Amino acid sequence: MLFLHRITVENFGPFKGIQTIDFPPEPGVVLIYGENMRGKTTLLNAIRYAFYGYVRSRGDHEIDLAKIGNWEAAAEGVYGFRVVLEFDYKGTPYELTRQCRPRPGITTPVSSLEYAQDTLLRCGADVLGPEQRDRILAQVLPEKISRFFLFDGELLQQYEELLREESNMGRQIKESIERILGVPVLTNARADMRELYRDAQGQEGKAAQRDQRTREFGNHHQALIDERTCHESELLRLAGEREALYSRWKAIEDALKKSERLKALLSERDALQNDIIVIDQKVTEKRARIRDLMVEAWRWLLHPQVHDLIRAMEVRIEVLRAKETEFAVASEKLKATDAAIDSGSCDSCKRPLDPETLITFRTRADSLRALLKEKVPAEEFTALLHRLATLKEFLAPDHTAVLKELNLSLDDLRVERATKLDRIEEIQEQTRNIDESEIRKLSSDHERIGQEIAILDQGIQGETRIIQELTDSIRRVQNQLDRLGGADLAKERRRRETCEHLLNLFDQAVGEYRDRLRSKVEEDATSLFLRLTTESDYLKLKINENYGLTIIHKDGVAIPVRSAGAEHIVALSLMGALQRNAPLRGPIIMDSPFGRLDQGHTTRVVRSLPCMADQVLLLVYEAELEPRLARNELMAQLKGEYKLVRKSARHSVIQPYTE
Repeated sequence: MLFLHRITVENFGPFKGIQTIDFPPEPGVVLIYGENMRGKTTLLNAIRYAFYGYVRSRGDHEIDLAKIGNWEAAAEGVYGFRVVLEFDYKGTPYELTRQCRPRPGITTPVSSLEYAQDTLLRCGADVLGPEQRDRILAQVLPEKISRFFLFDGELLQQYEELLREESNMGRQIKESIERILGVPVLTNARADMRELYRDAQGQEGKAAQRDQRTREFGNHHQALIDERTCHESELLRLAGEREALYSRWKAIEDALKKSERLKALLSERDALQNDIIVIDQKVTEKRARIRDLMVEAWRWLLHPQVHDLIRAMEVRIEVLRAKETEFAVASEKLKATDAAIDSGSCDSCKRPLDPETLITFRTRADSLRALLKEKVPAEEFTALLHRLATLKEFLAPDHTAVLKELNLSLDDLRVERATKLDRIEEIQEQTRNIDESEIRKLSSDHERIGQEIAILDQGIQGETRIIQELTDSIRRVQNQLDRLGGADLAKERRRRETCEHLLNLFDQAVGEYRDRLRSKVEEDATSLFLRLTTESDYLKLKINENYGLTIIHKDGVAIPVRSAGAEHIVALSLMGALQRNAPLRGPIIMDSPFGRLDQGHTTRVVRSLPCMADQVLLLVYEAELEPRLARNELMAQLKGEYKLVRKSARHSVIQPYTE
């Protein structure tokens, strides 16, 4: 079992000078608090560097060692860095020192080629030789299983790939899981047994070639074996080529993931530029509309006066029309009155007019003649009608409100355009040194290599099928030889059969061992998951052949779509289950593991940390995990608290945590 006691860093990342963290000797949890950019991930990388001699970014890219040293120290002329890790392994104390220093004659190194690395491993007071050192380090924490001990929240997301049968990432994780569980001990033995079996098959064929009765079958047997060997070599070649291509494809995919933010910015910039084109078109259209309206705008200013004038004219016309009507009526009355006076009788009833009535009629006729002497101004009436028609044509609709709305809309468009231009400038500043053609090339290469991998997969499937057909043919020839063979052939046959039985035994053992491991991992992962999840309707986790875990509802139905938080909890459950079942035990060091979890799940995870490993080191920021919550949940299992304190943008200090 691996147990850490102390880590010392010198000029490593933001940690200027020599700084140390002492881990308590008792099992439990140690918390290291630090805000973003203060060095939490750097501490995780310091442990990785001590064991393996390299540093990786969150995107799993190896970082140039020239970029690891402390910037302030380098500005003062001090280059290089050092990490010292003190630990116990199987009860034996070790001190591992790995440092990076400028090569002789280099005063200002600028690349990793100008640095030299030194690695020293002490066992007690003794310094171990290089071969013994490397052998022990490979046993203490093998690099291929380090993902189960040193990880961050992003690495946990990869475990979702275990649910995908055809996932390359899932296949790699499965291999790592089986490695930590000890499966390679059996699979390697099975591989050795397969080679012995193949050798026995060859010896049997050669013995058959020496016997005249079986020579023909022996020659055919050997030809089939040679052909199978040829196809196996081709299969290995294809597999190796595929592995190399997949490594390139994965590196490009990682680069694309890293550039996704940049691609998003570039896409946003293009969209903003298109928006500005649309805005400019709208501005042009609205300005044209405003120009058209302004042609008639002077009429709108005169609208009140013209309206009043029209009203006055309409009143005068009505007066004239009334007079005209009055004159017509008076004229008709005068005619009737004169006719009555002349005839001496009423025109309506034909009765004679008495003297008094006749006087009244003559008085009325005089009045009507006096009225008719006032002529109706026909010329004024005609002129008024003409002027009224002209003014009504002049009186255009008042679009003042429309014009105001258009101007307000133009102001909004100007503000929107300026805002988008500002954002474009921000994006251009952020992407100033980006080669857009390189990003496009990455996408093209990613697609092309993916297609090449698919072609290789087809070739691998074809070779596998041919090898199986040849193996079946070899077995049929062996059956023929079994019937015809003599004593010498019988001896080789028994040897071959013994190897075949042993190979089948190993095959069966590997299958049974894997089944038992999966069953135990499923059981332990379920136990831990039920402690971590806040959802009471979940029944258990179900494991697949890739060690992927599916959540099962209490009604027996699998949960098809899981949230990011659920994936996180499932991954943590798997990590804890692997720790319980792995022959190799060690500390779990987690960087920002609660980023996707709500308070309820965070509380449950913190409470369960001591069950996941004897030694747990958490690198978190306070908003992610409140110190009070951690203390209340861990209680006596909380063995230490540290804080990364900012001295400057390039300088952090490790201090014991104090409120």
